[in-house]
Amino acid sequence: MSNLLKSKFFLGVMIVTVMFAGVLAFTSSASASDCSLGSTTLKYGSTGTAVTCLQETLGLDSSYPRGYFGNVTKNLVIAFQSANSLTADGLVGPMTKAALSVAPTTTTTTTTTTTTTADLCPNGNTLASNCSLAPATTTTAEALCPNGNTVASNCAILPATTTTTVNANGLAGTFGTISTITQLSAYNNEEVGDSAKDVKIMGLDLTASADGDIALQSIKLTFDATGYGSGDSTRITDFLSSVSVWMGTTKVATASTADFTKDDTGIYSKTIALSNAIVRADKTEKFYVSVDAIGNMDSGDINSDSWTVGINSIRYVDGSGVVTTDADIMPAALEWNAAGDGVGIAFVTFSTSVDTELKISLDSASPVAGISTVNATNNTDNVVLAKGKMKLEGTSDIWLDELPFLFTTNATNADEVSSTVYLTIGGNTYSESMTATAGTTEAITFDNLDLDIVAGSTTTFSVLADINDIETTVFDEGDYLTVDLDATRRALMVVENSEGTQLTDGTEVSGVMSGNKQYFYSIAPTISVSSVSITPVDNGSSSPASAIAKMTLKITADGGTIYLNGDDETTAANEFITLAVDGGTVTSTTVGSYTFTPSGTYTVTNNGANDEYYTINDGDVMYVLIEAVISQGTAGPAVLAGLKGTAILFDTTVPDGTTAPVNTMNWTTLTDILKSGKTVVTGA
Repeated sequence: MSNLLKSKFFLGVMIVTVMFAGVLAFTSSASASDCSLGSTTLKYGSTGTAVTCLQETLGLDSSYPRGYFGNVTKNLVIAFQSANSLTADGLVGPMTKAALSVAPTTTTTTTTTTTTTADLCPNGNTLASNCSLAPATTTTAEALCPNGNTVASNCAILPATTTTTVNANGLAGTFGTISTITQLSAYNNEEVGDSAKDVKIMGLDLTASADGDIALQSIKLTFDATGYGSGDSTRITDFLSSVSVWMGTTKVATASTADFTKDDTGIYSKTIALSNAIVRADKTEKFYVSVDAIGNMDSGDINSDSWTVGINSIRYVDGSGVVTTDADIMPAALEWNAAGDGVGIAFVTFSTSVDTELKISLDSASPVAGISTVNATNNTDNVVLAKGKMKLEGTSDIWLDELPFLFTTNATNADEVSSTVYLTIGGNTYSESMTATAGTTEAITFDNLDLDIVAGSTTTFSVLADINDIETTVFDEGDYLTVDLDATRRALMVVENSEGTQLTDGTEVSGVMSGNKQYFYSIAPTISVSSVSITPVDNGSSSPASAIAKMTLKITADGGTIYLNGDDETTAANEFITLAVDGGTVTSTTVGSYTFTPSGTYTVTNNGANDEYYTINDGDVMYVLIEAVISQGTAGPAVLAGLKGTAILFDTTVPDGTTAPVNTMNWTTLTDILKSGKTVVTGA
C-alpha cells in the first residue's frame, strides 16, 4: 500500500475512532448488560438480535437499519478494535465481545480525551438543546425464530437486504480507491499521421475497489521528446493540436497542446481536468488518451522522431469527500518518471499512418475464356469482357478519378472489333471510343470518375464493349478481344487518399486485373465440360504408369446450324477434337487413341471416304463422351494430370466430303474449358 493510501486509511480510522470514543464517553445507550451479543462470531452479512445489540452497543446512528451487519457496522467494529488494541478485522469474536462488555455505560465526566463537534451537557445532550432529553425511540421487533429470522417468514432464510447510500457527489460508499490499473497493450508505438484526428495512443483498464465509487478528477500527462532525431523539432505544437481523454466511447476531457508546460529538458506536461469520469465500486472502465495532429507536419520533423507519453498521477475523490492523488499504482509501462518513460508515439505521413492499400484483382464472376456469339448484320451491344474488384485496406477513404485499361485483339485494328467500350463502377457507366489507327493494342483511360471509396470496402467494376457486326467490317469470325489493367496501367491511375495525396504505385496500389480472351462468332458451338474422371490403371510392377481419362462435352449450336467433323481420323486436320495431356511432371507422357460416344439432339451424315459429320441445329445440344488412355511413357511414379482439348473443327455450311472444315476453334488459351481433372498415378 502506498504512503498516500495508508494515510487515507488511518485518517478514516481516526475519524471513526474519535466518533466512537464520543459515543462511549457521553452516552448511556444499551450495552452488553442490556442485550446479548450471542455465542457465534458476528461478521459482514450476519443478521438477527445479536447484530442489533452490537449496533446499539456501538452507538450506530438511528437512521441506519438494525439487525443487518453491513459496511457501516463493519467500519464501526474496526474502529472500536483499533481503539482497544484488538485485531482490526471487523469480526466480532470472543475478544471483541469481551471488550464491548466492559465498555463504559455510564456518564463519564472526563472529556479532555474526546473531540466533539458541539459542546455537551453533563447528561450528554448538547447545550444547543438546553440539555433537554430527546424523546426515546422505541423499536418493536418481530418475533424471531432460533435462526434469527422472523416468525412471519416461517423461519425461512431470506436474502440479506443492502441499503446503498448515495452521497451528494453521486458516489456510493465512503472508502473507494483505485484497485488496479492495467495497460491495454494494443496501444503502443501508434502512428500519428498528418491531420489525423482522435488517434488513440494509450489505453488502460481502471478498476475501483469494492468499498465504494470513485470520481476521477484529473490526470497528469507528460509528452517526452527526448528521443527526437537530430535537427527535428521538439515543440509539441509542431506535431499536435490537442490531447483528449476518453472513458469508453465518451470523451471526458480535451486540452490544447498550447497549454502544456515545457521544462528546460524539452518535457511537456499538463494536469487535465476530467468531467463525469465515475468508476463504480468493484467495476472496471476503459480509459484512452487520444491526440489530434496538425495539418502539414514538416517532413523534416517526422523522419526519425521517437516520442513517448506517460502518466504522472491520477487524482480522484471518494464518497466521503476525501481526495487522493495516486502516483504509485501506475503500471511501469504507463508511468512517467524519467526521460523515455511511457508508451511510444511515431509521427509519420498521413498515408503511412492510415496503412492505405488499394488491391486490384479479377473478380470471380468475370467471364472465363470462351465464345460470344454476335450478330452478323448488327452490332451486339454491352458484351462483358471482364469484371474486376478493388479492395481498400487501411483507415483512409480514397478518391478515384482515372482508371486506364489496355485492350488487345488479333484483328488488324482494335476498332474493327469494337468501336465503343464501357466502364461500369460505383453505379455509373462511362464510355470511350476506340481509335481507328491504334493497331492490335489500344490504351483507354476512363476519366472524370469522381468516385469516393470508403475504407474497408470492396468496389466491383465491369468492362464491356459494343461488338461490331461481322458482315460489314474486316472483323473476322473467331477474332477476339481482351482487356487488362496491368502494372503499367495501374501506375497511371489517378487515386488519392483523404488528404489529397496520390497513392504510391506498387505499395499503396497493388495487383492487376487480366481478362480472358473472348472469341466472337456469328454462328458457333458453345462448349462446356459437364463431367470428368480419370482412373489409374493397375499395371502392377509393369511400366509405364497409365490411366483412363473420360471427359463429357456439352456442345450447343448458337446463332445457327453447325456441322462438326466426323470420324475421319487419318489426319489431324480432320479430327473432331485434338487432345493433349494437361500438365503433369513427366515430359514423355502420351495420349493413346480415343473414342467418342455422341448423344443428344443431332443428325449424322456419311459423305463417304470414311468421313462423317454431325449436324446440330440452332439451340440443340449434343453430348460427346471422350475416352482416352494416358500413358506415362517412362518408368517410375508420375503425375498424369488428365486431358485437355486443343481444337474443335466445325463448319457453318454443309461439308462437301472432300474439304477440311473451314473453322478451327483453337483452344490453346482456353484449357480451363476442356479439362478432365488431375490425379496421381504411380508406376513401377
